[in-house]
Amino acid sequence: MIVLTDQQAIVIHRLLTCILLNETYRIADVEDAILWLSSENRQILCPFDALWSKNLAQEIVRELRQG
Repeated sequence: MIVLTDQQAIVIHRLLTCILLNETYRIADVEDAILWLSSENRQILCPFDALWSKNLAQEIVRELRQG
């Protein structure tokens, strides 16, 4: 189960709404959302998680813009 704070839920809601309406949104929100929604049962936190999330977020945005 994923538990989000009120602020996190607001960011996720705003982000998804912007994506669905094809409006501008912040890459930082995508990065944060990926981290918040990732598996909570990880035993090892990789120091490259933030970089991986950023790269994935940028790739998702590229695909959305091309589609």
